[in-house]
Amino acid sequence: MILIRGASPGCRSPTLVIAVRRAFTLLVAVAALGAACGSAPVAVTTSTTAVSATTITTTTLPPRPETARAAGLPWWNDRVFYEMFVRSFADSDGDGIGDLQGAIDRLDYLNDGNPATHDDLGVTGIWLMPVFESPSYHGYDVTDYRTVESDYGTNEDLKAFVAAAHRRGMVVILDLVINHTSVEHPWFTASASGEADYADWYVWSDDDPGFSGPDGQQVWYRQGGRFYYALFWEGMPDLDLENPSVTAEITDIARFWIEETGVDGYRIDAARHLVEDGAIQVDTAATLAWLERFQLALPADTLVLGEVWAPAEIVARYLPEALDLAFEFDLAATTTQGVAGADAGAVADSLERVAGLYPNGQHAVFLSNHDQQRVMSQFGISPAKARMAATLLLTYPGVPFVYYGEEVGMSGRKPDPRLRTPMPWTGEAPGLGFTTGEPWEEPQSGSATANVEDQSGDPDSLLSLYRDLIELRRDH
Repeated sequence: MILIRGASPGCRSPTLVIAVRRAFTLLVAVAALGAACGSAPVAVTTSTTAVSATTITTTTLPPRPETARAAGLPWWNDRVFYEMFVRSFADSDGDGIGDLQGAIDRLDYLNDGNPATHDDLGVTGIWLMPVFESPSYHGYDVTDYRTVESDYGTNEDLKAFVAAAHRRGMVVILDLVINHTSVEHPWFTASASGEADYADWYVWSDDDPGFSGPDGQQVWYRQGGRFYYALFWEGMPDLDLENPSVTAEITDIARFWIEETGVDGYRIDAARHLVEDGAIQVDTAATLAWLERFQLALPADTLVLGEVWAPAEIVARYLPEALDLAFEFDLAATTTQGVAGADAGAVADSLERVAGLYPNGQHAVFLSNHDQQRVMSQFGISPAKARMAATLLLTYPGVPFVYYGEEVGMSGRKPDPRLRTPMPWTGEAPGLGFTTGEPWEEPQSGSATANVEDQSGDPDSLLSLYRDLIELRRDH
């Protein structure tokens, strides 16, 4: 709850705060998508910020309490987060690969630390996709949890990044991939060789258990005379989190980065898959219990955000004991589909359903992420629909997350590397202001117009809309 805090300046009830936000968003959804059905230019105007050409008259929005806690909500309800893939954000040394120093150099674009300026995006939180040592470009198969990926820099660079973000009023959370490691991790090498200290750090079976994964995929792989379990593929063996030694090490790693760098929390990858119960491989009671213990073992203000890619009714089971916050995938899908099909009713129904499932505002709202087709591609490169989706996202209850480049209309379709292409700072090929060298992945073809430089000075651009909406959310 950041945009609307209550029915009057003195109202601090979190329940009423959520209700007012929900009512406002329903108004936006019905009016904006209704206008789209009539093929009129779509826009929303409040008393303080113009979003586009069609006007919806609303009453003056009440000022927000000073902090989320003043409204009875956790600190993260004051935040708008930005999902950053370091490899694709900014390259400081010309090798074509984004790095932490490049990201530091571009932090003023996200938030310059001065509330009086209006040319930064205004986000107040950053989620860094995996930054630990890994043999892959994406980093979701870790080989060393206590060392920053060498392509990105050093542990000191991460510490400097967090400090620079904090100075600008932004919190930082790290992707923590603990369901599995890389098959190249020394732990797995030791476990596979039967080394006593690590023999049971992974899920092993003397015989092939014979069952498949939740999607019918192979999950058991032969190694020597035994079989190991790997939910996602054979290169990512699952850790045995029921082993107290494994849990103790993972918890110590989480504490290490908090103490070493001052990070503010974690996004738990594949959170619904952590602990299996025989052939039951998702949403087990043991998984929820493990997450609850993990939360309690961290400093009280640490955000534990989970990726539970499941229907909302299942996701809601994780809150508030197992997770502080979880991504709301159903609402994301309904939002993009509703905007694409100008279906205001579907969006309104989904919003009402979600609101009844979670503790007040304790769900993360988003449009797309690094695993999904980018929003602009879902909309067939329609700026008007991208504007509608942004307006809904940034007026929803919950905690919003913006995928890097979404604010300038980056496109991208599968395979996965094409969803994670370099950030278009300018329209000048080949580096687009991302690098002075050759980018690690070819940029998107639409970058001639979908870039920061061209949109920054245009008050009618998608980037300007994102800035306005984030400022509006911050102020109310």
